Amino acid sequence: MNTNEKIDGIRKLMTAANIAAVIIPSNDPHQSEYVAEHWQARKWLTGFSGSAGVAVVTHEDAILWTDFRYYTQAENELSGSEFELYKLGEPDVPNFPKWICKELLTGDTIGIDGNMFNLVDVKKYKAQFDSKGLMLDTTIDVITDLWIDRPPRPDTNAFSLPQIYAGKSRKDKIKQIREKMDAFNVSYHLIATLDDIAWTLNLRGKDVHTNPVNIAFLLIGPQKVSLFVSKKKVSDDLAKELNQDKIDWIEYENIYTVLSKIQNSEAILIDPENINYRLYRSINKKCKIVEKQNPAIGLKAIKNKVEIDHLRQTAVKDGVAVVNFLHWLEHQKEDKKITEISVAEKLYEFRKNQDAFMNNSFDPIMAYQDHSAMCHYSATDQTNVVIDKNGMFLTDSGGNYLTGTTDITRTVYRGDPSEQEVRDYTLVLKGHIAVASTLFPKGTRGFQIDTLSRQYLWKEGMDFGHGTGHGVGFFLCVHEGPARISPHPVDVKLEKGMVLTNEPGVYREGGYGIRLENMVLVDQAFENEFGMFMKFENLTYCHFERNLINTKMLSKDEKDWINRYHAKVFEKLSPNLEKDVASWLKEKIKEI
Repeated sequence: MNTNEKIDGIRKLMTAANIAAVIIPSNDPHQSEYVAEHWQARKWLTGFSGSAGVAVVTHEDAILWTDFRYYTQAENELSGSEFELYKLGEPDVPNFPKWICKELLTGDTIGIDGNMFNLVDVKKYKAQFDSKGLMLDTTIDVITDLWIDRPPRPDTNAFSLPQIYAGKSRKDKIKQIREKMDAFNVSYHLIATLDDIAWTLNLRGKDVHTNPVNIAFLLIGPQKVSLFVSKKKVSDDLAKELNQDKIDWIEYENIYTVLSKIQNSEAILIDPENINYRLYRSINKKCKIVEKQNPAIGLKAIKNKVEIDHLRQTAVKDGVAVVNFLHWLEHQKEDKKITEISVAEKLYEFRKNQDAFMNNSFDPIMAYQDHSAMCHYSATDQTNVVIDKNGMFLTDSGGNYLTGTTDITRTVYRGDPSEQEVRDYTLVLKGHIAVASTLFPKGTRGFQIDTLSRQYLWKEGMDFGHGTGHGVGFFLCVHEGPARISPHPVDVKLEKGMVLTNEPGVYREGGYGIRLENMVLVDQAFENEFGMFMKFENLTYCHFERNLINTKMLSKDEKDWINRYHAKVFEKLSPNLEKDVASWLKEKIKEI
């Protein structure tokens, strides 16, 4: 079926169920950012492959909402279908609940699959729809019967992450969570987020592309811990480990029945932003439900000493891989055809040669010329282009190692850049340095730091549409909460042991994009009469491009920072590089 045939099929099911509109999100039952193919219903329906977006189908309209990162991509991928693109964030563009409230008639019913929406959103949508006399049915699944060739739910083998990497045992982590549960006066805690489950139990898997997690639910009770997972995933050796740690494993689908049978008057902790509505509705109605953030979210964000030591070593390994790649890229002969896809494969080879490498931490963004202006561009067979000897090239990639997760972006110019391109790169670099070198009082939030990365762009009437930085997991998801550096006023302190990215950018649609990204570790700097001050330690080693830097735009402090950073890059990486690559790197990092 093509997209329009799928829309017609959905409308027939809507007519049979007396539904006026259906909402198809990008979610799975675990509220994951990266979703296994089995649950990529919005992509299947619309043809839009970006990671964020919501589709709404009525009997007259079919609309997709997505954000700045995917405007161009969505326009291209929706072309030829009935779907119309609504660009979130643009003036006079309503979000989908407002649009639904405006377009539907009093008494109409909106259908959603409660497995795919979290509790907070369902309550919010219901309140909006109620105010307009609309009804919300959370039991509507218009996808399953139509999606005939749907990929099966993933079922890869689960495996343990040894304590020599994790730093803490699963027993210690469960104890930490139970201490938080005691503070909330609850006996049970339900966890549905895959990375929280992976962290808590020191388990990893391959169920989600580039995310080392297992499809599972976790219920921590007063006496036992129950892991709801396909039994096919649990080997005999892993079963022995779980038994020793008093962890039961139960078939994945049984979670709903078990929740309904929790004893009356027991209290259960759930995270309303990370529990789907069907799970919430399955809990015994006579239980007391406490709605708070998963304790694991905050606990796993603070990396322990063992994890931090491994991350420092991983920074060197990953830096070696990326520098080897950039050296290889620069030395390609003009008659040798290289493309966005082929260079991604080459970078993977360089990472694969590093100790303890497992996989990419996300699909690499290898973006040449105007593709680099799409900040989350992903090359396909249809969009793949040849990278020639003249133009901007952006490479955003990362690795998942047993020793940690990496995320790095560098932008290079093949040929002779224009004055504007050099100016733009330098402005982005100045913002990067401002964040990397800042001192800030203990208790500072990420949104207070975010402005530093934008200040030089703002002075020139420029900006970028994404956050400056996100949290990073440890051999886990490359995007991790709760902290981030973003204009959004997220009330989370930047605490010692948190790992984030520093990645300002600028994007000229149809022209080129520039982004410069390092990972940073939050640490203490000093304490004086004004209190404790914090700093960022760089966890990424790779040079910046001298041919894209206008040194006249840099202050003395900025030049000193670049020179110190480059000296550290050479010190860390050169012992692990071939002589010709080390010599090339030495030229790249000559003092400014």
